[in-house]
Amino acid sequence: MLYVILAYISYPLVYIASRLFGGRKGGSVLVFQTAKIGDMICATPVFREIKKQAGVRLGVVADPVTLPLLKYNPYVDEVIPFKREERKGFFGKVSFAYRLYKKGYSTALILLPNTANILAAFWSLTPKRVCVYPDFIGGTLKEILNLCTDFEYHIAPKMAMETYLSSLKHLGIKGGRLDKEVYVSPDAEEKFAGVFPAGGAKNIGLVISAGNPFKEWGRANFLALARRILDETGAGIVLFGYERDLSVGLELSQTVNPNKRVVNLCGTITLEELPSAIKRLALVIGVDTGLIYMADALGVPVVDIDGPCNMFDQRPLGKSSRIIQRIDLDCIPCSHTFRAPYECKFGDKRCITGISPDEVFKAVLKGIRPDGAKRT
Repeated sequence: MLYVILAYISYPLVYIASRLFGGRKGGSVLVFQTAKIGDMICATPVFREIKKQAGVRLGVVADPVTLPLLKYNPYVDEVIPFKREERKGFFGKVSFAYRLYKKGYSTALILLPNTANILAAFWSLTPKRVCVYPDFIGGTLKEILNLCTDFEYHIAPKMAMETYLSSLKHLGIKGGRLDKEVYVSPDAEEKFAGVFPAGGAKNIGLVISAGNPFKEWGRANFLALARRILDETGAGIVLFGYERDLSVGLELSQTVNPNKRVVNLCGTITLEELPSAIKRLALVIGVDTGLIYMADALGVPVVDIDGPCNMFDQRPLGKSSRIIQRIDLDCIPCSHTFRAPYECKFGDKRCITGISPDEVFKAVLKGIRPDGAKRT
């Protein structure tokens, strides 16, 4: 509640400062999306729709991790990193708000409603502060939300992306497509042009980990799935994961790679390079994590091994995408766009560990022919 008290104490000062120094010309929008990779990709329709308005300057406040996703986005004029240390401390928040004040944005659109983002918009004297109002909310955030001028309520079963686009009506923008967008690096295009065949007809991507350990399917399951893909299809496998997954990737590639049909990219490829590699694949398989949404945005079919997540909130939308989820469990979903636990309250992760490699392989076969070629 400390920041609630500070916000209310500062309110008269902010009001006076806004009158004296807060005059801003219209036509500039600052979008706050400080979540991870998948959420940033799901925010890209908002960027596109805003820039359809003539003369609008668009800035994005983002976690430094996701900056490479925005580097080649033609709709984003400015990217402002909001570092974790700035988000945690009082002086960091004030300093960041002052940086935003000097940039002179007239409207803040807060897609990820949290204390740090809302206070940054408020203390930067941004006159219009539009915020998504989440479906799960604690007492502190509920009070902090009072600092915003406009709200767009996220109400199930509406998708988060639909709520994002609906929030644009507070900016006078209506409608818009849900198509996500990811842009490739020219340097990465050159790097991967000779690694995979054009179109990636015989390569399947396996994303073997997730940013949230609660969602992880496990080494043994991916090993069994990889064996079946290599034994029963003509497809090769490309492994994706974090640097911490390098040893798992090595084990997978050494164990199931008698014909040298496994490429291990765990920890060796940057986020900026990933789109160029993924676009060349026939199919991407993984848990509900950022690279699944990247593949979906690039038009690559995906198999989403989903455990605890609310698929009404956020999901792949490609026509060839497949979602595998244990809908027989009463505890599903427990993970939502605006409330994501990092551990299973029952301790067994049945929702994800109960999905077998056989189930996933059946979904793989529906996406490719036995020789690894795409279905038509």
